[in-house]
Amino acid sequence: MVSKVVNVWKIGKYTTLELDKGMPVQPYHKYCIDGREYDIVPVYDMPNHIAVEAEGDFLGKTVEFI
Repeated sequence: MVSKVVNVWKIGKYTTLELDKGMPVQPYHKYCIDGREYDIVPVYDMPNHIAVEAEGDFLGKTVEFI
């Protein structure tokens, strides 16, 4: 499954990404954004959001769940 980043927030050492779609139902172990893999950071009470321990320009990027 692939989603597009529609909004971004910086929270400490994390960047929270709001996605245009819900989370996939199939299992995944990492996120891939612009060919770079990121570990999963748990996000609670924020539907359609993921977080990565990184800085960068993620707005409009495609997120692949791998």
